[in-house]
Amino acid sequence: MINNVTNSSPIDDELSKRIRSLRFILMVFIVFIHNEILKGNITINFSDSSVVIESPLLCQIIQSLANSITHIAVPFFFLISGFLQYTKEPKFMPNLKKKSRTILLPHILWTILLLILFYTTQSIDFTRQYFHTYIIREFSLMDWLGAFTGHFGKFMQEDEHLTHTPLVYQFWFLRDLFVLNLLYVGIRKLIDWRPATTLVFLVLWWISGVDIHILNPSATLFFSLGYYIVKYRLSYKSLDKIKNSNMVIIYAISILANFTFEHLAFRLINIVAGIMFFWKLSYNFVKSKNIYNVLAWLEKYSFWLYASHGLIMNIIIKVSIKILPMNTAWIPLLHYFILTPFIILALVAVGIVIKKAFPKIFFVLTGGR
Repeated sequence: MINNVTNSSPIDDELSKRIRSLRFILMVFIVFIHNEILKGNITINFSDSSVVIESPLLCQIIQSLANSITHIAVPFFFLISGFLQYTKEPKFMPNLKKKSRTILLPHILWTILLLILFYTTQSIDFTRQYFHTYIIREFSLMDWLGAFTGHFGKFMQEDEHLTHTPLVYQFWFLRDLFVLNLLYVGIRKLIDWRPATTLVFLVLWWISGVDIHILNPSATLFFSLGYYIVKYRLSYKSLDKIKNSNMVIIYAISILANFTFEHLAFRLINIVAGIMFFWKLSYNFVKSKNIYNVLAWLEKYSFWLYASHGLIMNIIIKVSIKILPMNTAWIPLLHYFILTPFIILALVAVGIVIKKAFPKIFFVLTGGR
């Protein structure tokens, strides 16, 4: 993605702007990913009851098609992280110090804040029903460890979907990214030693669906692809040469194939095509001064949105379920297409207020971003 680059080469201005223009959009995709209200046959648990939402087939189709677009977000972030890491190629200890501040510290602080919030709300009758999933008072030592790392502890094993996620479930990304930053030298050496074999192995690992704790196959594959881009000096402008109509066709076919076959191999193709599509789209974002200025300004609140949206979304969905019956198709659609944008706008507004009123706190909670 960068032409004639060496490991010590700086990133040019256009490349930096194109990455910046995509960050908030990808974060919005992540928020939509975590709203699975249209998925069908999902269970929402309260302290005294459970509600099963069986969305109509149309809603499930819409959710599947939407996921075929939004699920590029996390792999794209890992690809960007790997690319930036290997472009700059910092020394191990300075890199560890920086990543501890930008990744590890926010992860720890947000987890502590959520633990305090759960403990407090579970002590109040009115709010207990919305925060009962993990009873903090009943945590064992392994539960406390699992709150930060995922996988360990009884409370994680009760929900298969959360088996590999920490208490702030979206922070599995930070966990895996931190681990990959510890392993980046070894990954580089392995790729230099056997580039083709390593790539085949990573792709087959993805397709197999085998997940190991604290190292997701998707995270490892796309972070490593960042080094392949640097190693082979692939130009980030090469995709700009593809005609817009051809790119749209390629992306549309990949979405249809992923929707039709629902196999990890087709999902991988769909993600790669989606990354190509949105990277090409970033050229238009940067060329439009007004669009770029808006996206660059919103980018400052990307991590805030990422860190805060999970719990807020769950609470709002639970409250709305108490108010609105889930017996018609348009109610789940309302959740997905109205509530999700509302949550995004509300959290950005809160982030703006906190950044202005408490800049140091905002700085620490967002890893100095």
